[in-house]
Amino acid sequence: MSLNSRNKVAPPAAFNVPLAPVALTGLLVIVHIVRAILPSAWANWIDLALAFIPLRYDPSSGVAGTLPGGYVTSVTSFLTTFFLQSDPGTLMINGAALLVLGAAVTWRFGTWRFLAFTALCVIGGSIACLLIYWGRPTALVGAGGGLAGLFAASIHFLFKGGSPMNAFRVAGGAAFRKPAWTLRDALADQNVRIWLAVFGFITAWNAVSPYILPGTQGVASWPANIGGFLTGLLLFRFFDKQPRLRRVV
Repeated sequence: MSLNSRNKVAPPAAFNVPLAPVALTGLLVIVHIVRAILPSAWANWIDLALAFIPLRYDPSSGVAGTLPGGYVTSVTSFLTTFFLQSDPGTLMINGAALLVLGAAVTWRFGTWRFLAFTALCVIGGSIACLLIYWGRPTALVGAGGGLAGLFAASIHFLFKGGSPMNAFRVAGGAAFRKPAWTLRDALADQNVRIWLAVFGFITAWNAVSPYILPGTQGVASWPANIGGFLTGLLLFRFFDKQPRLRRVV
């Protein structure tokens, strides 16, 4: 923070976003643009190489080594599906969510723990998709698992003291390094319950929309939301190095 003039202090920035979530969001945008400008055959190759396809893992299908990238992408697609966005609208929504949630978690965890935590939540979401859609040939894409995991982490600290936007505007990173709520205390907060309801609605809509909207094809990746969220809840305490509140009964 710098001085504008004598006895005057420059106002804080509207948002404080660390480099890691900005870079991750930039990668989402770059991958989407590259897919859009490449010839369709190349774009399809990238989609099949990066997307999570449950059929790869069914031994009876015999396709694991024949899809783009072969056996290597059978491993990497658990994670690389994060970088594929289905359309520009989804890219904008997921990019905004990644900047907000990613900034908060990065301020609290630090860059490398943030990246590792996000990666594990993406993998958790992919595993959930594998269990639900075992043997399906559909390519599942999106950042849902990672974002859901970041949201699960953020309910322990982001909503303390009211709106998370106030924390971004007023205190920056310091606001996110206060002692974390226990899950029980987080669920008792009205703001957390409202956002959990929003998350539940989005996940439920994602699950039912392919069956009620005309022209919708394939299967929805709602299991990634649930798998990523549960992974985030499970791993938060292992990644969080900040002090924790002790519950007084």
